[in-house]
Amino acid sequence: MKKRVLVVDDSPFIRRVLLDWIKTESDFEIVGTAANGNEAIRLAAELKPDIITMDVEMPHCDGLTALQHIMEASPTRVLMVSSITTQGATSTMKALELGAIDFVTKPQSSSSIHFLGVRDELIGKLRACSEARVRPSAFRTCPAVKFRGGRTDQVVVIASSTGGPRALSALWTSLPHNFPAAILVVQHMPVGFTASLAQRLNAIGNVPVREAKSGDRVEAGQALICPGGQHMFVRQGGLIELNEDPPIHGVRPAADHLFNSAIEVYRRRLLGVVLTGMGHDGTAGACALRKAGSHVYGESAETCTIYGMPRAAKEAGGITAEFPIHEMAMAITAGLKERLENAS
Repeated sequence: MKKRVLVVDDSPFIRRVLLDWIKTESDFEIVGTAANGNEAIRLAAELKPDIITMDVEMPHCDGLTALQHIMEASPTRVLMVSSITTQGATSTMKALELGAIDFVTKPQSSSSIHFLGVRDELIGKLRACSEARVRPSAFRTCPAVKFRGGRTDQVVVIASSTGGPRALSALWTSLPHNFPAAILVVQHMPVGFTASLAQRLNAIGNVPVREAKSGDRVEAGQALICPGGQHMFVRQGGLIELNEDPPIHGVRPAADHLFNSAIEVYRRRLLGVVLTGMGHDGTAGACALRKAGSHVYGESAETCTIYGMPRAAKEAGGITAEFPIHEMAMAITAGLKERLENAS
């Protein structure tokens, strides 16, 4: 059955581009278009589409306001269409917290290669949205867990994709003050958006977090997020290296690069986490972590926006145990404490 799509954008040109791209795909049909948020709210209620593509910045009623109304009245799978600006990135982070499944960036160039790349990303993410679980309300959270003891030389490595910003937000609000280990995160995002994600997590949680730079040192109590468009590796001495090697599994950054390079430095002193997302990035790394003697926790299906990456890792034997996202901080802290006690 075809998925019914409502296209919302204040630009007639962008609307036409999106319509032309979507109409060429046999598994989608356009059921309507809207030029502002007010029209989007009305048409979402009238047409009940399966998926909405929603512009972030619109006059009169912007995409965030429209999204909030829609998720409260008739929760729907929403794919945000964002501009690559600081304001656009900040608004997009807010949209993901409000329940949008994912986002794509608007075409910034008239070159045919660039347009084809954006088109393929849009269609791919529309298909991902069609499989995603709609989450109109915030995750249930647990109080920040407590960790009694000093710093440890252990490192937590996290893989995250579609639905990840919301999952990471839920995790960050539950992590304790004085978190004893370093955290390294790969979140599948384009250039310009991971900095906004880091700022958001830093503002809401107890563990300081920022976007990584080449030459940064892995430090207990500090989290680093891999910048969009680059791979992140850990080198001897706990130094971070970023590069623009080709994508793997169709993504850059890729969590497998982080996981595998971290094993070379930390061996058994790692704890892996595979959160929501489509595809199988993190599977090879999770299996390697298990083989090296580390625990790897997967987000369970009940809270995943898309139960793809954790399922792939689990089926390959790379997951020690699964937890809903609101229990993940407790599981991580308990896992670190167990390894610390066993080492003493």
